[in-house]
This record gives sequence, C-alpha cells and structure tokens, in this order.
Amino acid sequence: MILSKTPVRIAFGGGGTDVEPYCSEHGGFVINATISLFFRSVLNKREDKSINIFSNDKFTAYRFNKLDNLSIEKVDEDIIRAIIYLLQPEIGMDIYLHGEPPKKAGLGASASLCSCLIAGIQILSGKTFNEGIIAEKAYEVEQEILKNTGGRQDQYAAVYGGFNAIEFLGGSKVNIRYIKLSPSFLKELEQRIILFYTGEPHTSGNMVGAQVDSYIKNKQESKKSLDILKNVAYQMKDAIISEDFQELGKLLTKDWEEKTKFNPLITTDYMRDLNELVMKNGGIGGRVCGAGGGGCMFWITNPNKRKDLISRLENKPGTLISFKFVNKGLEITNI
Repeated sequence: MILSKTPVRIAFGGGGTDVEPYCSEHGGFVINATISLFFRSVLNKREDKSINIFSNDKFTAYRFNKLDNLSIEKVDEDIIRAIIYLLQPEIGMDIYLHGEPPKKAGLGASASLCSCLIAGIQILSGKTFNEGIIAEKAYEVEQEILKNTGGRQDQYAAVYGGFNAIEFLGGSKVNIRYIKLSPSFLKELEQRIILFYTGEPHTSGNMVGAQVDSYIKNKQESKKSLDILKNVAYQMKDAIISEDFQELGKLLTKDWEEKTKFNPLITTDYMRDLNELVMKNGGIGGRVCGAGGGGCMFWITNPNKRKDLISRLENKPGTLISFKFVNKGLEITNI
C-alpha cells in the first residue's frame, strides 16, 4: 500500500513570470508558500490489470479495464484520465483520492492533485523518481494533454513545499530557494493573513492563455508589465526576510494592481467590493490568488482589526479558510 500527500500553495508575487515564453527569454521569479490543505491518495496493487479510482469529488469513480481504449480524445478535460493516459501504468491498482482544497480557488489545487497521484502511481509501479521529475510530469499533464496554459510554480511548490523563492530559467530549468524564516514571524504572518474563497470559481488556463496571447502580440508592453511583476517579487522577498508586514502588504496590492493592468478580467466586481471592505477596516494589503477571475483572495491585516474583519466577511457570500504554513511538499509512505 502506498500513501501520497501534497499541499496547495498561496502565491505571493511574480505569478505569470513563470510562463513561457517570458521565462525562457528573460527568466521568471515567484514567491509562494505551501499551506495545510492537502490532496491524499491511497494506492493498492491488484492481481488483475484493471485500474479503479475512487474520489471524494462528488463521489466520482473510474474504472479502466483496457488502457488501449483511453485515447487522448477520451481524456477530454478530465485531469484523472489525463494522468492515467500519460503514465500508462502496466499494473492494476485501486486508488482512493481525497482532496481538501476548494475547486478552482487559485491555490494550485490541480497541480497538487497531479503531483500526488503521479507520485503514488510511479512508486506503486516500482519506478524511480525525484521531485523534479514528478513536477515536470504534473506540468506535462496540464500543459500538453489538457492544454491548460500555465506556468510551473504550482507543480514545484506542491512537490518541494515550504516558503520559497523560485527562479524559472526556461523549460525544466528551475531553481528552488527555500526562505528560512523565524517561527515567530511565520506564526504572526498566519495570524495576520485572512484567506477567503469568494465562491466564484476561476479557470486559470483561460487567464494565463490571455496573458500569453498578449505577450506574443504586444511583446514590448507585456515584457514591461512582467518585468515589473518580477521586480515586485524580488522586493517581496526582501520584505519577508526583514519581517516587514507593512511593506509586504503594500507589495501584494502592487502585484495585484499590475496584473489587473495586464488583464482587467482577473478582478471581478465582487472582488473589488471585498477588497474595499477589508482595506477600510484594517487591511494592509492583499491580492487575488493565482490567475484570478474568481477563486480566493487574501489580505495581510492589522492584528487588532482581524476579529472585526472576520465578522464582516462571515456575512458575505464565500468561505473563510483556516490554514497554517507547512514546510513539507510531497510525502510518500510505503506500508
């Protein structure tokens, strides 16, 4: 029996600079941190060659008797079918999959699910792997099979875990730089952040695809915008290391504003209303999570105003999400 587990992440800054072709041409840089919302899978080898997958997502179940019948046309937009199509496992197995994050929330959930399931299948099949290989296979599922345009930050965050500054130098050339922070700072940051799911699902591929189209058609202007986002991410790293909450809050807002200039669709009217409410009542700064257009938002707040802000948000459509930062990414247990 194999157990695998991966977290999702909060993206602080630099999102979009990890997307091709910008990262190959100019280098990308993002700041993100994994949090305590997980995907878990339990895998058992079968005597026959059938593959059975049971998921808590609407209690869906899959059965593959002959993988030859699983063509790319039949994958459609189904991420689990895409994973099976990519890996083509030669053994039978029962897989039980459980996900905690809300769907399409901008937390990198699809990359976490991919990494979790790919790692479990690879280990059960007796194949060797390392973190980079799992991240790249998870990226391949979304980019090449599902045609869901995006960068690599979500996959690498899910696999490596932690509070990271990540450089993207084109293709699979990725440098992970773990940011070592004091336990007291991490605890206070957790207490200052409010993470809120708006209830409006987003589709990251559509948002990032629009970014890529804009970059190709208006290269110089788009490069300027992405250069600004990358520079903001570098400043975020400095603010985090120096434990400057005020500066970090301002930079989160600046990242959001710059991304909105690049693509106004990342911010909905409801998101603007929520942000106005928070900023008038103790917010220091914040942004949409992931590519935007729905999903989650988060803010850094004045700790003395947090309780009042939570009460106000509880009366709004959506869901407050409790979390802690986690240092571990992919975890595999062989029982």
